[in-house]
Amino acid sequence: MRRNLIRLQKKMGKLYIPSILLLTSIILFLIMYSAVKPKALDIELFQVAEETIRANATVEDKEKTKDNKETVAATVSPVYTYNADLKDIQISKIEILFVTVDEVIQEANERYEADLKEARKKASEDNASISSRQSSEVDKLTDDELLKLFKEKLNNLDDSTKVFIEMFPDWAILDLLAADATSLTSMEKSIIAVVSEFMSQPIKSEEIKDVKLKANNNLDYSDLDSSMQRVAGLIVENAIVENNIYNAIATEQKKEEEMANVQPSLILQGQVIIQEGHVVDSNNMHQLKLLGLLDNNSSKQAMYGLIVLIFTQALLLFYLGKSRKEDRIEHGRQITFYSIIMVVSILLMKGLQLIQNADVEYIGFLYPAALISTLLTAFGARRFGILANGFTAAFSIFIFSPDSGTSFSIVLVLFYLLSGMMGTMITRTKITNQFWSSFIWVTVFNALFISSFILYLNIQLWSQQVFLMVIYALSSGIISYFMAILLSPYIEVLFNENAVLTLTELSNPNNPLLKELLTKAPGTYHHSLMVANLSANAVGAIGGDSLYARVACYYHDVGKLRHSFFFIENLPPGMENPHNLLTPFESKEIIFGHVSEGVKMLEKAKLPQSIIDICAQHHGTTLMKYFYVVAKEKDDTVLEDDFRYPGPKPQTKEAAVINIADSAEAAVRAMSHPTRETIENFVHNLINGRITDGQFDECSISLQELKLVEKSICEGLNGTFHSRIEYPTLKKNNQLGIKE
Repeated sequence: MRRNLIRLQKKMGKLYIPSILLLTSIILFLIMYSAVKPKALDIELFQVAEETIRANATVEDKEKTKDNKETVAATVSPVYTYNADLKDIQISKIEILFVTVDEVIQEANERYEADLKEARKKASEDNASISSRQSSEVDKLTDDELLKLFKEKLNNLDDSTKVFIEMFPDWAILDLLAADATSLTSMEKSIIAVVSEFMSQPIKSEEIKDVKLKANNNLDYSDLDSSMQRVAGLIVENAIVENNIYNAIATEQKKEEEMANVQPSLILQGQVIIQEGHVVDSNNMHQLKLLGLLDNNSSKQAMYGLIVLIFTQALLLFYLGKSRKEDRIEHGRQITFYSIIMVVSILLMKGLQLIQNADVEYIGFLYPAALISTLLTAFGARRFGILANGFTAAFSIFIFSPDSGTSFSIVLVLFYLLSGMMGTMITRTKITNQFWSSFIWVTVFNALFISSFILYLNIQLWSQQVFLMVIYALSSGIISYFMAILLSPYIEVLFNENAVLTLTELSNPNNPLLKELLTKAPGTYHHSLMVANLSANAVGAIGGDSLYARVACYYHDVGKLRHSFFFIENLPPGMENPHNLLTPFESKEIIFGHVSEGVKMLEKAKLPQSIIDICAQHHGTTLMKYFYVVAKEKDDTVLEDDFRYPGPKPQTKEAAVINIADSAEAAVRAMSHPTRETIENFVHNLINGRITDGQFDECSISLQELKLVEKSICEGLNGTFHSRIEYPTLKKNNQLGIKE
């Protein structure tokens, strides 16, 4: 699969990534189109609704908002302004009234005394005494004169007090002018006391009548006679005025403030407009009209929004490779993986949405939000996991919102976002190697997230709703984790040539190449098994891929099938070594050929490139010493480079380990009575020689790791060959262990 994908990428060139992004975008749009497609409803007023209809967008009902504002304005209480100073003002007017009355009485008395004095003076001039009759003939001021004098006094008062006093009828003024000083004083005190009591309280215009009545009633308890009570009641009635005055400006301002606080009447996206089986009323029709659901050209904004979001995703993915200057093949592989995972994820989300529409509440929380980010982080790159997490959460708005309501959709999006974010927290190693950490990331924190949202939604804690939400949220994390483990081997097969399933399948002895190797070259087969054991243990000791090293060793010498008897391990007992009949150069070509022939055979069998590379690199550019020495003895002009393997040198740690294990196993197997000391010395010298020869210059293996490799290989060889009988070899070749 991986080879086919790479072949397709190379064939399409720069068009591959745009093509994948375009195809993915189209598929995603088609999956989610049903949730955003414009649709006009065939529905009539006062008919029974055949389906539940939800708002497809959030719109404001302006008419209802206006009505709500008018209703609130009508309920605003009038604002009154209490004027506490009016009490003192009115009392001041009463005091001025009595002062004026006193002044008029005093002036009238003074005039009377002056007239009387004038009469007596005249009588004295006439040498006659004034009699009591004549004294009574000196008249006091008439009522008209008193009233005239009183009104003259009013001219000196301020307009407000003057108006207040002028309100009293003439008879009342005359009664006051006729009263004695004691009565006036008593009356003034009684009036001021009553007015002060009632004017100390707020009095509205509609209350003034009742207040005046109560004030007059209070005068009944005074010691005034009936005539004085009548006048006093009149004064009290005029003195008590409205002091809690209606403030039209403040009232209007308050209405404006209350109306401004009225929230717009919104029809929320996802809100149920008409319930299935209910009769459609005029309000329902009005709401449907506002939403454009009665029009043939209903709103397409949601669809346009989805298109923009999908386009943004494609643009980000394309730009991500450009900005990081990644290898085009590698970026194309990651884009392909991202696209497959995203499409499957959205299909799963759409399926849950359809189930939820079938009245299975809160099933949306079962979506394994952490799965996509976990897989992309583990097998792609963390940035792809983060991108996918964000876009799946965004896509959920378009999938769930039209049918779930705004509050539920917000909570669902946040849950997907946070749960998916936990999937990006894992390290880029095999998921099975980080069981507890990844399990906690995607399960325990899911429970905490959903608990927070339950409290936000203000749902009764001990209810079926809460139980379902918690179960679904926990299940989401558990499903994400175990699906990631379940899918990992298959994803490795698709995108990793060293996938466990691939290597496991290649390690099967029934593989055609291994069966042929066992049949035609049993010595090589046994040698390969021994090298595989040594290499797997040594690679594991330095943290490499031991399974890959083991399987690569099974196939590293398959090229010997072409000339199996030219390799000592396959030579039957008693048979003469065929190299004795060949020149060193001919023998060299046959030995070299097992590498090139092996590469061809593995390529024809379509084995992973990594295993083919091991076959090509397992001898590096080492010197074929035996035939070089033989050739040198015959011709001193022979060059060492003519007897070196063509390479390349080991490019990976696994190739370096196999390079050592291959030579060590062959040489030790050819030793007569190998001891622990001879084995350890040989392996140590072998590794030092390869280092000196520069065989490990092109791989990242360190000296410390080589020490671990040396120790592991020595332990393996000691366990296999120590105190064993000598392995049969040709007399001429056994000293150098020709296994090439």
